[in-house]
Amino acid sequence: MDSLSPVGSRQVSREQQLVLASHYHIEVGYAADGLRSEDITDLNRLARDALARHLRRYFAHVEVATTPQTLQQALRTAASHSAQLLLFPRIENWPNIEPIRLRECQDEEGNVMTSLGQCEEKDEAQSDELVVVVGIYDVLSGKHLDSVHARSRRGVAAYLYEDSEQELEVLNQLMVQRLAPNARRY
Repeated sequence: MDSLSPVGSRQVSREQQLVLASHYHIEVGYAADGLRSEDITDLNRLARDALARHLRRYFAHVEVATTPQTLQQALRTAASHSAQLLLFPRIENWPNIEPIRLRECQDEEGNVMTSLGQCEEKDEAQSDELVVVVGIYDVLSGKHLDSVHARSRRGVAAYLYEDSEQELEVLNQLMVQRLAPNARRY
């Protein structure tokens, strides 16, 4: 817990500043080989669903890929759906810190301890960071047009409660607000 900030943070950055016209036909891809968590078998499916949900607020023509695909397969599928743009989301990192719970354990001498935080094993590879990257591609040419990188660090709150799925929703909302011309901006 020592290396974590006491407060969380969110950051959304772009390679270009492409703004999508509301009349565009958009395909949301489903990247193959997604990360998994203890509870979720494919985090890229979660990213796809969250992105599509927020895009539909601002764009009338949003199609969603139903099966995991490589980028080339997703571009072909988008072309078959007459989409102009492919948005290809990927989860690059998922928080793996478990919230502290009241537990009972024994110390080296065999004494029973009941505490918050004292019974958990310390793992240096733990991360409180959620990272999502969305590639934006022109379907006709297959050219990469832009990327949106979203990052959230929960800080000490990661030890208090689990809300990574909610945080993914917030990051997708922030990303779409930077893509849609009619979205409310911060």
